[in-house]
Amino acid sequence: MNQSNFTRLSIFTVLFIFLSGCVSEPERTTQNEIVVEEPEPIYEKPQDLIQETEDAPSEMPVEITSFSWEKDSGSRIVDGSVPFIHKLKDGKFRLYYCKDNGILSAVSSDGLTFTKEQGVRISPGKGFELQVCDPTIIDLPDGKIRMYYKGANSLMPGPGQSVHKIYSAISSDGLTFQKEGLRIDSETSGDNDWASVPDAIMLPDGRVRIYYVTAAEREHGIGSAISTDGLNFVKEPGIRVEKLVDPAMVRINDRYVMFAASIEEQFPRVPKGIYYLESSDGLEFGEPKVVFQAENVYDPSVLKIDENTVRVFYGKVAPPQKPAVESHTGKIVE
Repeated sequence: MNQSNFTRLSIFTVLFIFLSGCVSEPERTTQNEIVVEEPEPIYEKPQDLIQETEDAPSEMPVEITSFSWEKDSGSRIVDGSVPFIHKLKDGKFRLYYCKDNGILSAVSSDGLTFTKEQGVRISPGKGFELQVCDPTIIDLPDGKIRMYYKGANSLMPGPGQSVHKIYSAISSDGLTFQKEGLRIDSETSGDNDWASVPDAIMLPDGRVRIYYVTAAEREHGIGSAISTDGLNFVKEPGIRVEKLVDPAMVRINDRYVMFAASIEEQFPRVPKGIYYLESSDGLEFGEPKVVFQAENVYDPSVLKIDENTVRVFYGKVAPPQKPAVESHTGKIVE
């Protein structure tokens, strides 16, 4: 082949390859070739993407438990307030409450009709126990019970007007208590002289956590402190719930449910009344949901009757009537 013919053949070959490359893929497919088509794009929902990633924490909001609430008729007790309800080993219920600067009690077989018991459970003292109130109780492994309560140096109502601290006492029968001393010193704990209205729970790992009203942010809110022995507490960082006060805790379906009161005029988003909030870890709580709205109600305490029923006790003061303890019963709505 001469040089001229070789050149023409080379040009023809290059041109053929170029034209072949311009042909679409399906037209070049032969009978023996397999065509792999691109799948249609699937637009996944955000929650689907989270579920496919094992290590990614779920950011989807968890449905809060819904209750159907009914006011229990009458009062649980009259001429006393600031309740804490404790279920006894024999199936009865003891209601601790406050009167005359001390802590008293009443007993019931059905959780509705209570008979006041003789004597004083915790008496006021001197200094920062001039007034004692706001009891909460945990059952100890040895069969005894420990009460945590508020001590105050005056009856003045708010931070800056008096100092509130948290103390404890221990008992074998729930009637006679021996004071143990100071548990949370609001003057040194970062609570700005106000650690009040405690509610204690035993965690699954045996530690004790106290939720309480704090003035750490220079206004009312709910903070917490934790202890390995129930006596020495370390304040946990941050605020558990802002603006609300008077925490009362219960575990429902492996979730922490806090009942609390709204008492502030300057908090219009949550009118005065009793509310509940939920948490998966006991530290971060969701938005408050209403139990009921009313004036002059405060200090809820919650009794878990069964897996689907709770009863919320609370104090009510509506002068000229005497202070009283009333209650609402809630059933979980499926």
